[in-house]
Amino acid sequence: MLISKKDLLVQTGISYGQLYRWKRERLIPEEWFIKQPSFTGQETYFPKDKILTRIRAIQELKDRYPLEELAKLLSPEVAERSFTAQDLEVIEEIDDRAIPAIIQGYGKSILSYVEVLIAMALCQSRQRHDISLGAFIHMIEGIQDQAARCKNTQYILTILVLEDQYYVLLYQESAQLLLDGRLRVLESIPLDDLSSQMKIKYRKKFRFVFEDDRHEAADNGHYEYANT
Repeated sequence: MLISKKDLLVQTGISYGQLYRWKRERLIPEEWFIKQPSFTGQETYFPKDKILTRIRAIQELKDRYPLEELAKLLSPEVAERSFTAQDLEVIEEIDDRAIPAIIQGYGKSILSYVEVLIAMALCQSRQRHDISLGAFIHMIEGIQDQAARCKNTQYILTILVLEDQYYVLLYQESAQLLLDGRLRVLESIPLDDLSSQMKIKYRKKFRFVFEDDRHEAADNGHYEYANT
């Protein structure tokens, strides 16, 4: 569902100047500005849910972070860090009892940022839908190879159900899916939104290092625990 620029400005109370300043500062992705013909010539529209969520986040956080740092927190850029089981214990969205299952499902004890986001999404869905631990492990096993290929967070994670069996689908946000009618969509979770929440909520627990920051962290290049 789209929302027009005019309606967006009215609904959020921001000005035309603020909207385009946030675009220049990379707080709002350029691809969200969608030009469509109208009776007046051409109108700009936005993906409604995504733009409203993003503007609420900007309004809440802009006085707490420099705009450059906020752009990184809200961007699909993947943080360069490996996560251990000890790190997973810090993340409230991951049930401690699920950590051994996550390690078993991925078949390794050191996880990438995207792999952790997927584990967070599946943990939250497991709690909401009372999914068994065995099915949870099978979902991680099924998606592990695809997760390793994700170089950013611009993916939707969708859980499908067929005859009490759970399957995980990862697809880019712009893709249109036409599913077999026998499959039931249990839940869809944007990894981009989950990533922004992760970066903001745990920035004091972890030191986030991104590609642009490599020159400032030449000797480590990872996340690491901050001295708090």
